[in-house]
Amino acid sequence: MLKVLFDHCAPRPLRRKFGAGIKATEAQAEGLDRTRNSALEKKAHELGYYSLITVDTDFGKPHLAPKYIPVVLLRGYPSAAPPTLAALMPEVERALLSGKMKAGLYIWCNFYDRIYPFRSFAESEALRKELKQEKRKL
Repeated sequence: MLKVLFDHCAPRPLRRKFGAGIKATEAQAEGLDRTRNSALEKKAHELGYYSLITVDTDFGKPHLAPKYIPVVLLRGYPSAAPPTLAALMPEVERALLSGKMKAGLYIWCNFYDRIYPFRSFAESEALRKELKQEKRKL
């Protein structure tokens, strides 16, 4: 069974969207709810977690680039509400279970009900801004 840790800022209902092959635990259950970004990633690695799931866009900053485990950043636009992010979970689950993810940042976005995978926060942000501009023109 693959163990993943949910950052304290990730919506709680999302962890129940995984199937039997993934055991998702909230940071709070490990006493890590006050642990900050890079320290949280390192601690998750030390505790034997395969990946960290978050909605914290700070992980997109170069100085916080994940070094120990895959960090999955979930993004939604125009809303990052749990239903919007829940649509991403089957794709995330497939990627996690593939076993091909290495340490680093993996971004899944649900922008206007279309799912986009990215490896660069800058690329995901550029698309979000582009889509936002297009909607304003309409």
